[in-house]
Amino acid sequence: MFRPRSSIRKMVEKISLQKTIARLDFPAIIAFGNPLLDIFVMLENDDLFKKYNLKTDGETELCEEKMQELTADLPSESEQNMCPGGSAQNTMRILQWLCDDTHESQIGIFHGGLGNDQNGSILEKLVRISGVDVRYAIHPTLPTGLCVSLVHDTSRSLVANLGAANVYTLDDLKKANLRLDNVKVIYIEGYFITHSLDVAKELVKRAQETNIIIAFNLSGLYIFQNHHAAICEMVGYAKIVFGNAREMIALAQALNVKYDDVTDIPFLLNSLKRITVDISSASCKDWLADDGIFVMTRGGSAPAIIVWGKGQSIQIPPISPKAPIVDTTGAGDALVAGFLAGVLAHWDPKNCLELGCKVASYMITRFGVTLPCNLPPDLLP
Repeated sequence: MFRPRSSIRKMVEKISLQKTIARLDFPAIIAFGNPLLDIFVMLENDDLFKKYNLKTDGETELCEEKMQELTADLPSESEQNMCPGGSAQNTMRILQWLCDDTHESQIGIFHGGLGNDQNGSILEKLVRISGVDVRYAIHPTLPTGLCVSLVHDTSRSLVANLGAANVYTLDDLKKANLRLDNVKVIYIEGYFITHSLDVAKELVKRAQETNIIIAFNLSGLYIFQNHHAAICEMVGYAKIVFGNAREMIALAQALNVKYDDVTDIPFLLNSLKRITVDISSASCKDWLADDGIFVMTRGGSAPAIIVWGKGQSIQIPPISPKAPIVDTTGAGDALVAGFLAGVLAHWDPKNCLELGCKVASYMITRFGVTLPCNLPPDLLP
């Protein structure tokens, strides 16, 4: 059967993901974020949500004392599981799995603050088992960051005590002895800039000197309360910005961007970026040559949107999971991983977002960011 040349090209692009990645020099990507040890707790009711005033599908930070109180309140009969967590660390683990599930090559390096304790040792071991290289800054006087994911039915609420994850200094960055010769992307989660904006700005400076893509995740709605200026500053620096609809609304409000519908926001942000940045012609063959790339997700019932260039856009309809939804915790991190895998393979925007949505659809059928040893045969064509 005859196939249009464009269809053949796109099909080859998708099939060759791992082969294309294998031709890169590594590390091809480095990420900065808050490394956490996740505890997933399956609840039979929402009593804890009410007691601690937790929002469904929300994120909350607790002090160490309150976190100890919460963990003491966890039902002894509840099902509990432990695995690596933290937004950027999750993304790096999934990206490694997509690009090389054999672990013959380490695609990237993750950086963040860690405590010198048992939880830190457990976390580092689990992350290295997944094939990701880690360069933790060890803070002996602080506990390793902990995140409790309370799951009730298909909803969840994340409760975190950051501990050592809340510290990463310019001195830590210097000690990490970064080598950026082969790096194509620096990925920074929004949570990281709440305590290490100076580090993020230093990374931006180095990226600009070496033509490295800065990708930034808005990460969580609540961080806009006290850090909206820092978020807006990072959005100005980043080539690619990820966020869900609620986060994009908060960003629009912080920037005083008026909109009629939430789907207008990535277009308006793209236009705003073009006011201050010289974006080349929309006919440019390399869409990654332009700034102002915004990726917005809207949950399982609405299309994901990417806007780039001079207002060019694509929407990807929801991809139905092939198994029951059990936990939405890693959906956003998974989408970013799939998208950035496509970026490293130099796919077009549609294929990048399609893969991201497909990986997210798979991840919500699993508890937390737990990865099987081998990729499901239908995840990559």
